[in-house]
Order: sequence, then C-alpha cells, then structure tokens
Amino acid sequence: MDLAGLAIRLMEFLGGPGIALVIAAEALFPPVPGELLLPFAGVSAAANGHHVLVPIFWTTLGSVVGGLGVYAVGRALGLERTRALVQRLPLLEQSDVDTAVRFFDRHGFPAVAIARFVPMVRTFISIPAGIERMPVLLFAAATGLGSALWNAAFVVAGYYFGMAGGEALEAFVRIYSLIVAGFGIIAGIAFATQRIRSRRDVADDSGDTEDQGGTEDQGPTLEE
Repeated sequence: MDLAGLAIRLMEFLGGPGIALVIAAEALFPPVPGELLLPFAGVSAAANGHHVLVPIFWTTLGSVVGGLGVYAVGRALGLERTRALVQRLPLLEQSDVDTAVRFFDRHGFPAVAIARFVPMVRTFISIPAGIERMPVLLFAAATGLGSALWNAAFVVAGYYFGMAGGEALEAFVRIYSLIVAGFGIIAGIAFATQRIRSRRDVADDSGDTEDQGGTEDQGPTLEE
C-alpha cells in the first residue's frame, strides 16, 4: 500500500484525530501528499454528515502541530547545527537553510502564513522561525491562518463532491488523484535533476581549481 492509501485508511479509522495526525506528519515527513489528502477529509466529512468546518478544523490543527514540531527542531539546534544537519540530507544544501532564514528575516509573520500555500516551503519556513526564536504563539497564529485558508480550498472542494456523490464523486477522486500524482512525480524529478546537476557543476569546478593549482609555474629552477 502506498503512503496516500495508508494515510487515507488512518483518516477513516481515527476520524478527526486521524486527519490531524496525517496532516501533521506531512510537515515532519514531506513525502506524505497533503494536497492529495485534504479533499478526502472533505469527502469523508460529507459522507458522515459532518459540517464542513469540522474537517477544516482538524486539518488546520494538524498543520499547526506539524509546524510546531519543525519549529522546535530549528529552535533547539540553532543555525549552525541546522546547516550541518541539512548538509547530510540527500538533495538538500546549506544554502536552502540560508535562503529560508533570509526570507523569514525579511517578511516575518507574512512569510510563515504565505509559506503554507507552497509544499516543502511550508516545512522549511518553520526552521528559521525556530532558529530566530519567533514567539511560539505568534508562529502558531501565522501557521494557523495560512493553513486554514489553504486547507479550506481543498477540503471544501472535496466536501462539495462528497455531497454530490455518485459519478461526480468518482470522477473527482479519479481525476484529482491522477493530477496530484503526476504533478508530484514531475516536481520530484525536476528538483532531483536540478540538485544533482548543481552538485556535479560544483564538483567539476573544484576539480578544475585543483588541476590549475597543481600545474602552476613553480618558478625558475637552478641549472648546472
């Protein structure tokens, strides 16, 4: 069973707390496809006769809890240790942390709120917020605001088709799943290709520098 299928089973089994748990896991483990799961939270709520605000509440709670988890990591480690940790992770660079810190320093509260609209970025922005020791309540408020708006768009769409039921719901699930899966694969391949190419260029530049250093003129030599 893939991650999406496992997450949906968990949401169905645990209800609201399961939804919050799955959405929180996306912040701590980004490969969990949050955008794919949000509409199903709406579909499930409609099927069980719940108000649309119920899944919006649980998904937003999950986003805040997950964001606070990443925030805590940044706050505990600080900048240098976070940069060292990220350097050891595949396809990530210290520059990713530096860029996130600069973006947070420049925009603060709006940066945290707006970042919730962008997969992966919403995870990274929590790190500099922790590093810079943004007040916890302020961070939670920014994360909750951005998450509520973003989550609501997907949850309401799923809720609408869940209420419609029948062929409309089946078509929605089928098409949406294909779109999200395709987009995720393309985005993942593009990111991995760009990062591998970037690291290869850096390695080539380092090799050229070493070659030039080894063939430099050593100066005149004594001859008999």
